Amino acid sequence: MHKLTLDTNRKVFKPIIFLKIMTIINEITVSIVKNAEDGESIYSLAAKIGFAYSAVYRWISELEKYGVINLIRKGNKNIIKINKTSIYKKFKELDDAISVIEKDNTFWKLIKILRLKIRFVKGTAATIWTKGSFIAGDFYDQLYFLEVDKRDADALKNVLRKESIAYTEGKANKKRPLIWIIKRDKFKVEKKDGLPVMPLNELVEWAKELHLENILEQLDKLYNLRLNANYSEVSRNV
Repeated sequence: MHKLTLDTNRKVFKPIIFLKIMTIINEITVSIVKNAEDGESIYSLAAKIGFAYSAVYRWISELEKYGVINLIRKGNKNIIKINKTSIYKKFKELDDAISVIEKDNTFWKLIKILRLKIRFVKGTAATIWTKGSFIAGDFYDQLYFLEVDKRDADALKNVLRKESIAYTEGKANKKRPLIWIIKRDKFKVEKKDGLPVMPLNELVEWAKELHLENILEQLDKLYNLRLNANYSEVSRNV
């Protein structure tokens, strides 16, 4: 149910720079820019990233045309010098964006197969139950609220660390995706589209307590809960 798109509105590329990047971007060049270090040889870099020397040499030569990398001749070696130009920075931004998407997709796949007592709550649960007709701001920002049985908390953290997925137990940070772990003793779990989530009645009570009429409205439309009178009355009395 979770589909990601790269939001190009967040970072506006200058047209010329963007076009330059598109002519040279591929798996090899992204790997070169991500892993290359000042002063190392092409042989060393090729061995590190797992591509043939000839392919690495070819694409470094292309990157050199755009000033991203310079090759310095030292004896019988071609030594790499990195130039942190605007194109180099865009490569790094792209690599960061791809990494976030990969981790996010990995997380949602993991959730469906983990044999731990966990469930999504708060805005994350609202987004799942409304099938995306309501998307919480935190969810849009790839911050997900996940309750876990205290006995399973360490196992959950180990899985997330293994996949390099960031988590927190109470303090937000800029890493994405970020899993907000909430430890509890007892709770009920339902499955929605294969995802563990808080039961619908608990979500409704949570939304009522916080006067989240927009969520209640979407839930009412989807599940015919006859909530309209109740949350409208709450709204008028606030």
